[in-house]
Amino acid sequence: MTAFWIILFCFVIILVMGSSRGSTGRALTDLTVLVGAFAFIAVGDLVLSRFTDTGNIAWTMAAILAGGFALDATYGFMAPQRKRRRDRALRDLMQRRRA
Repeated sequence: MTAFWIILFCFVIILVMGSSRGSTGRALTDLTVLVGAFAFIAVGDLVLSRFTDTGNIAWTMAAILAGGFALDATYGFMAPQRKRRRDRALRDLMQRRRA
């Protein structure tokens, strides 16, 4: 149950940092990607739990993933120029891979 509150707190951090930075759309996109990742974790846990006892590993993985997204949002709030430069480099890399 503690992981649930950690995840919820991370959601709030992502939304607050994104809206205070003026990029609410990016914060909502991060939350959408995070919820999609949670779905993959849940399906994987469902499949693996048929064969072995997984315990609370899905909650732990989800909390760690949410924490990473919250740290990324905090980093983007604290150093927006670096984040923009990194995002631009990633975008260029992905465009080169497509071509």
